[in-house]
Amino acid sequence: MMTWDQLKARPDLIGRIDWEITPAQAFEAFQIKSTEAHRHRGLGEVLYFYLSTWRGERRVLLIERTYTSSEELAEAPAPAELMERAALAGEGQDMPRGQLPLSPELTGWLRKELGAA
Repeated sequence: MMTWDQLKARPDLIGRIDWEITPAQAFEAFQIKSTEAHRHRGLGEVLYFYLSTWRGERRVLLIERTYTSSEELAEAPAPAELMERAALAGEGQDMPRGQLPLSPELTGWLRKELGAA
């Protein structure tokens, strides 16, 4: 996994981040047996952030997902209060398990940090 500073130095990756897709949409799109997979057959990969709440943790991760793999590329040093508010607001939306979509506030922070505002 690359460091936050390494990611910030990679405009090629930052430019490919899908800021709209949720973990549930990415999971659904890249599962061959899913009902929505046919809509995304031409989609080779997607890069997106999500808030990991697995076993009580609060981590913002950048993921690269393809039909055959899912890899954590980087972890964002997001402010704890932003992650906590996003976790509280997203309760019950953690599909796949332990993966929440970002709040608008958290997305804004990430975009500003990465120069993608």
